[in-house]
Amino acid sequence: MTDTLHCATVSVRGVVTGPRGRTLLLQRATDEEWELPGGRLETDEDTVSGLRREITEETDLSVEIGDILAADSWVNESGRDRFAVHYACFTAERTVDISTEHVDWAWVEPRRTPSFLCERQTAAVRTAIDGARSPRRNVHASAWE
Repeated sequence: MTDTLHCATVSVRGVVTGPRGRTLLLQRATDEEWELPGGRLETDEDTVSGLRREITEETDLSVEIGDILAADSWVNESGRDRFAVHYACFTAERTVDISTEHVDWAWVEPRRTPSFLCERQTAAVRTAIDGARSPRRNVHASAWE
């Protein structure tokens, strides 16, 4: 056993697949890097509710949340502990209305995402396109219910 334990900030991300099979990417306003939609959980918020809230705030999309694709922990460049959970998501909507946290958005062919995303997020997209897991209507309550 180790004497040092992680005390991580938890974030959730969605690999959002649109009606044409493309993956939604958002470009951050702070550093203009591309990322999957999502963000940090609020106190006492479960991961699915937090992801739905974050995607709605950032994109104004209604999404169906499926299975967990990946979970990972690391220490960021500032020395802070991080933990992220990535979910498969689906939306029938095409138009995205981004928040002020982002400056651009794009529906990208999944195989092209490695040129935009960090390795952790690319791994989640790769899992989604490999078909290991997919959104299912009975996994989590739909935003349309």
